[in-house]
Amino acid sequence: MRKMKRMMTLLLSVCMVLCLLSGCGETEDASTLRVCLPDAPETLDPAMVTTESEEIVVNHLYENLMKASLNAHGDYDVVYGLARSYGYGDELNGTQIYTFTLRDDVTWSDGRPVTAQDFVYAWQRLVDPATASPNAQLLEMVVGYEEARRGDVTKLQVSAPDDTTLEVVLKQRCSYFVDVVCSAVATMPLRSDIVEKENWSMDPAVMVTNGAYYVTAWENDLLTATARESYYDAKRLGTDELQIRFAEAAIAMELYENGEVDFVLGLTDEAIAAQDEEWKADPYPLVGALVVNQMAEGTVGETLRQAMSLVLDRNAIAAAMGARRYWATDGLVPYGIRNSSAAAEFRTEAGALIENDPEKYESNCAQAKDLLKAQALPEAGRVTLVYENNELHTKAAQMIQSMWKEQLGLQVELVGVAEEELEQVLQRGEFTVALVQVQRTLNDASAFLDSWVSASEKNHAHIHNTAYDLLMRISTDSASPVARDAYLKDAERMLLESGFVIPVYHGTTTWLLRDGLTNLYGDGMGHYYFHNVVEKPQ
Repeated sequence: MRKMKRMMTLLLSVCMVLCLLSGCGETEDASTLRVCLPDAPETLDPAMVTTESEEIVVNHLYENLMKASLNAHGDYDVVYGLARSYGYGDELNGTQIYTFTLRDDVTWSDGRPVTAQDFVYAWQRLVDPATASPNAQLLEMVVGYEEARRGDVTKLQVSAPDDTTLEVVLKQRCSYFVDVVCSAVATMPLRSDIVEKENWSMDPAVMVTNGAYYVTAWENDLLTATARESYYDAKRLGTDELQIRFAEAAIAMELYENGEVDFVLGLTDEAIAAQDEEWKADPYPLVGALVVNQMAEGTVGETLRQAMSLVLDRNAIAAAMGARRYWATDGLVPYGIRNSSAAAEFRTEAGALIENDPEKYESNCAQAKDLLKAQALPEAGRVTLVYENNELHTKAAQMIQSMWKEQLGLQVELVGVAEEELEQVLQRGEFTVALVQVQRTLNDASAFLDSWVSASEKNHAHIHNTAYDLLMRISTDSASPVARDAYLKDAERMLLESGFVIPVYHGTTTWLLRDGLTNLYGDGMGHYYFHNVVEKPQ
């Protein structure tokens, strides 16, 4: 009997061990994050995506040479992705050659190794005019870009000497090439044999990706992406499965309030108003600005342009457009844009170039009136302001009209036009003052400043300023991040002092994450990363 008891005890002990190892048949549920994004993707082709929703999804399905990664401060750093290392060298002709060495443990979701040739194919395809990618300009710094855009993609100097080596030749220094271009959605690698298949970017049965997740199901407005066990950095993933819905803000908020999703991007005005005082929207790379056409007949003089900027109550304009959704701008480069060393925000480092203290508004107006003593108003004291005829810009234009009339005696004729017509008016230069949105896709201050050099196609103000052009050129040639930022700061100050570009407001992006979750991070460009999201420690 005693022997039988010992055997039963031993058997029970073995069963307990097996239960512990197997979870007693009740394995812990894999972590699932339920996400709601505002727009259903029209494509998940990295070269063709244009919306934040599309780019967020692609960032989780694909991976580039470099990638955004959560740091100890809850922010992000750009670190090695598929690249194990890189180096570069300056050539006598002024070009730079970058050499990337790929990891030897990276694969596609079907098990095939990712090779350097996959990057060559993807980058040539990106600039190929037959692709008609809206993101092709991302590679304009690569030698041969112009020839490639004319149809000969072999001229783009991107090559793969072997499976793990990628070489890229740049026309000149480009301080943001590694951190921005080599981590961008549009320059993700692609497989030529997959792209040749029908509906390859939208059909889970055809799609092959190389990132942390792959699509396991996509029905109606619900996309399910599962972590890849073979992903080289799988151990650091906090989320095993992403369930991504696509719905407009009102529906998204209802799903969130009902506990059906954990994260929602793009809040309703009601949801924003309900947040506590500590809540704040995230910066977004969009600036609303007035541009004064330097080439227009009867061009508005510099003194008047400065006065026109001084009397703008930007706080009131931003509040009228949407409290907490728009910010009064204190510079052209918005918050969220990093400096050249990617160690801090450019705007924070550069400081405010526009005085927005409500208590100083009256003194700003007084200063503007003093300026006008030295310069008369335009003929008949009148200017025309053209803008896109939507609710927000109509409201802003009307307030600007009132401020200029009340403080300066300037009569403003408002001309609201459709979006397409505004673009045509800007391109033809048939305006005196225009209210426009300046939105950029590069997380670098130069993206907001290069637009105003004399040769830029985006220079709708038709500004020709030799000193400004020189500052921007020197900033490009600078090998020192500190020196480059100094030149960019001087260029921004010079541009704003000229008054041909008058920033008014900054845009933002809004989101909510369910209480109890942590490690979500964004990149200041409207993209959010769910790779490391976990429950907060108790």
